[in-house]
Amino acid sequence: RHDKDTGSPEFQVAGMTERIAYLTKHLQQNPKDFSTRRGLVAMVNKRRRLLNYLYKENEERYVAIVQALGIRHKAPDRIFNREEKYGQFPKQKAVKKHLVKKK
Repeated sequence: RHDKDTGSPEFQVAGMTERIAYLTKHLQQNPKDFSTRRGLVAMVNKRRRLLNYLYKENEERYVAIVQALGIRHKAPDRIFNREEKYGQFPKQKAVKKHLVKKK
């Protein structure tokens, strides 16, 4: 991008990747530091959400940043609504008899 770029998803993901690597090394030396572990998990989740956003917006930039940083990331599924996601499964609940209209 440009020299003063700080807000793009690529820049944010790169910065988080550096901090994640640092915190991972810190936790290997200090395994009982649970507050840092909690922060690390939150940061990994935030990076995952940013990568999901980047995948939806521009798949080429997503592939480039994942390869450049060497990140393992599973791209999100291509399901857009609940009907597509759950339509393949049978209905779970039976219709209650007192709610069925009699003819």
